[in-house]
Amino acid sequence: MSKEIIPVSASCYFSVSRSGEFHQFLIYDYYDPEGYYAKLLSKPRKCRDEIRRLCLNMQSFLDQEEVKVNGVRVYPKVVTAYLSHRGFMDSPYIAWVITFKGKLRRGLNIFENTTEREEAEYDFEIVWQFPKKSRIVKVQISTESQVVGRNTLIVWARRGEIVGGYERIEFTMY
Repeated sequence: MSKEIIPVSASCYFSVSRSGEFHQFLIYDYYDPEGYYAKLLSKPRKCRDEIRRLCLNMQSFLDQEEVKVNGVRVYPKVVTAYLSHRGFMDSPYIAWVITFKGKLRRGLNIFENTTEREEAEYDFEIVWQFPKKSRIVKVQISTESQVVGRNTLIVWARRGEIVGGYERIEFTMY
């Protein structure tokens, strides 16, 4: 990747199923003034190699996290990634599809994630959508958050804020 590519923002969407499947769609937006990624798209083999490298790199970050569902460690896995642009060749984004599974039950469930605390290099938002007939009970996260309705959680941080550490989401399934 070119050193001139600058991360601008990130968005993450989690969808949690009643069967305990967690589907994560993670998107990073970049500013790429020299069009490195735009040029890469016209070179299929190099593009595939870059996507493979991006997947391995993201997996290495995920492997450093300690993720638990109801006290049992789970291991998020990168399924795939892709590269595209938001209208302009200097505005690429990379999207990863990540999954993991935990054992959920009727009643109280707890999602926990532990990462190193760090300063956010860019703004980010995270949206969690829990199953129908569930309710978010308690949220312990180092950044701003808001429960919308009963089963949607929105989390956000701005560049320069301290993020990460121990995070916990308690939710009840009926």
